[in-house]
Amino acid sequence: MMKTPIVYTLISSEKDYFLEELWVSLYSLRQFHPEVTVNVLVDEPTKKYVERFPELCGMITNIVVVPVPANYNAKQRSRVIKTTVRNEIDGAYLFIDTDTVICKPLDDIDNLTCDIAAVPDGHLPLSECMFPPTNSVNKIFKTDVSDSKYWFNSGVMFVADNELTRKFYKRWNENWTYSCFEKEQSQDQPALLATDKEFGYIISELPGIYNAQVAMSLKYFADAAIVHWWHMSFIENQDYSPFFSLQIYKDVKTAKGLTADIKELIKHCKQSFVSPTMPVGKEHIYFLFSPAGKIFNRIYKDGGVASYLMNKCAVVLEKIHKYTKKK
Repeated sequence: MMKTPIVYTLISSEKDYFLEELWVSLYSLRQFHPEVTVNVLVDEPTKKYVERFPELCGMITNIVVVPVPANYNAKQRSRVIKTTVRNEIDGAYLFIDTDTVICKPLDDIDNLTCDIAAVPDGHLPLSECMFPPTNSVNKIFKTDVSDSKYWFNSGVMFVADNELTRKFYKRWNENWTYSCFEKEQSQDQPALLATDKEFGYIISELPGIYNAQVAMSLKYFADAAIVHWWHMSFIENQDYSPFFSLQIYKDVKTAKGLTADIKELIKHCKQSFVSPTMPVGKEHIYFLFSPAGKIFNRIYKDGGVASYLMNKCAVVLEKIHKYTKKK
């Protein structure tokens, strides 16, 4: 029986799908850990929204209301709570983002003895990250983080309860607040990296199976304990899985709960991909995520005259490329 409590944070309303994400993640968690303590940290409006769904509330042990500034928007309120969790509750915990599915027992988390542990972003060292944050962190915080081994993903974090971790979270929140309101960078991970630097890089590496970020890497997907379906807004079409396209969460909202079909999809989330769906390498990813790749894909998908001309131009460009390479 897992002893380490689970923590989620949630800011949600009828206008989004974050409550539905939580519902899916919680259902998957309860398949393996029906007795584990689950704390969900929210603001007051979200608490009232969650309480409209008794079935969801039945999977939550404690709903903890965290005071947040009334003038903050939803994303800012979410990040405030995420960066202050350690100082809002007592005891060690495993924090899990809502856009996740738990695929096997998490009991081994009970054996961790470190202060803070997380999985590297994209499952890569900082020096090999596809979108390295080094320059932006340096620009925002005037600190050089190029000596960091990892840029950690904040979607799953084990956090012990001691003076060090409480100070760390206090500083993370301060750094995030500065980043958000002084530098207009509302993401929490740059502030996390800057804080880790300040504290002498105290975050330990958590095994990749506990935060399998399948949007960017399939390395840990097969053996994943937690699949993290984080959504990339810069990819225009994500219909290759209902978890990426958000269709499963839309279905939960429509049904106001989990139907039998939705429950089966959650249990077999690793088989949720349509065919054909193929893995691609770094070169393909860099191109697909570039401005050129995105517009070419859109033109090709939409068809019409522009698509026809693009294909014709591609043939000509290939001939020119072959000719110039011979010289």
